[in-house]
Amino acid sequence: MPHMVIFREADGKPGYHQAEALEDAVRFVEELRNERHVSDTRVFAMEEIPIEFKSYWRVEVVPSDVAPESPPAPLSPPLVAVAVAPAPVSEFESSPFATPDEPSPSHSRFGLFGRS
Repeated sequence: MPHMVIFREADGKPGYHQAEALEDAVRFVEELRNERHVSDTRVFAMEEIPIEFKSYWRVEVVPSDVAPESPPAPLSPPLVAVAVAPAPVSEFESSPFATPDEPSPSHSRFGLFGRS
């Protein structure tokens, strides 16, 4: 697990050092103390926290006494899907769903979805 050494130099500037293991971080702290005479050090264990970005919309209400800078662009008319039912199949017509191997339902008195 990576570790971070945070220290303050003799002149007051903050410093940071990332080490791959705790032993490496301790060795760096010893170097700071023995060679640079830095005693203000802290060691932190770093563990990655999984994050996820998600989109969201925020709606803001504009007060009625504040006029917008420019009029909003006109919206295009909404598209509407219309389902059209197929024409009913009479007893005398073959089903549009029948395959050449299947007999047409014209012999049934219940039509396309009739009982056998």
